[in-house]
Amino acid sequence: MKFPLISIAVSSLIAAHAIAQTPGYTLLDLGPAGNSFSQATYLNNNGFVAGLATVSGAQHAMLWYQGISGDIGIPGLGGPNSGAFGVTQWGLAMGQGETSTKDPNNENFCGYGTGLQCLAFLWENGVTTPLATLGGTNAEVGAINNRGELAGVAETATRDPKCPAGVAPGGTGPQVLDYEAVIWGPAKGEIHELPPLAGDTVGYALWINDNGQAVGMSGTCANTQLPPLAAGAHAVLWENGVAIDLGNLGGTANPALLGVGNAAFSINNHG
Repeated sequence: MKFPLISIAVSSLIAAHAIAQTPGYTLLDLGPAGNSFSQATYLNNNGFVAGLATVSGAQHAMLWYQGISGDIGIPGLGGPNSGAFGVTQWGLAMGQGETSTKDPNNENFCGYGTGLQCLAFLWENGVTTPLATLGGTNAEVGAINNRGELAGVAETATRDPKCPAGVAPGGTGPQVLDYEAVIWGPAKGEIHELPPLAGDTVGYALWINDNGQAVGMSGTCANTQLPPLAAGAHAVLWENGVAIDLGNLGGTANPALLGVGNAAFSINNHG
């Protein structure tokens, strides 16, 4: 009968100790000072932070390091909106941004609603380099690894009548062209297409680890949702250029509902 009393006493001491402890973190406002909105999207092990902030009614790609903020959306790719979504341990950043060119299909591929072309880019030492598509108009990034490889998606030149004709809940569309998962790099100008699963027609790579393994989603243009509400028919892993179905919990993609479907969003260096 003494054991419950001992348990109560020990539990009380643990609870009192937990209450007495101070928080193990500090909150730092990254700025920019006086800005109405900013968002951090990625933090690397060296303290570089990637993200975005509002500038004159648009969104600009930002980098923060040791209290210093830098707007890398100027000049960027020439369009009003951009965002940074990753930075390597050497300060090589990646993101996506609009150009000043009108999208001939008005797809709003990156969801900014301006009807402008949107491309993935690399930023290094003040220089912004647009990344190639697969013959289509637009491209988006997913992630960058420390080998300088970027995972993402690029449009092809294939016009697909099964693509949704209206504007998607996430603000993209109407979609006209098919798109495929890709890896850019590590050499400059390299683009490697990652095929979807058998029977699927589109794919999107959302993450890549330092071993070159990429994960994302595979489906058709009719049942796949582009970010910010990413979902498809299948969650997939690409290993050595081969798509592997990661399975599901019995659900299927439903593009009529926000983000309903399957996707793999991240993979660590242990696979």
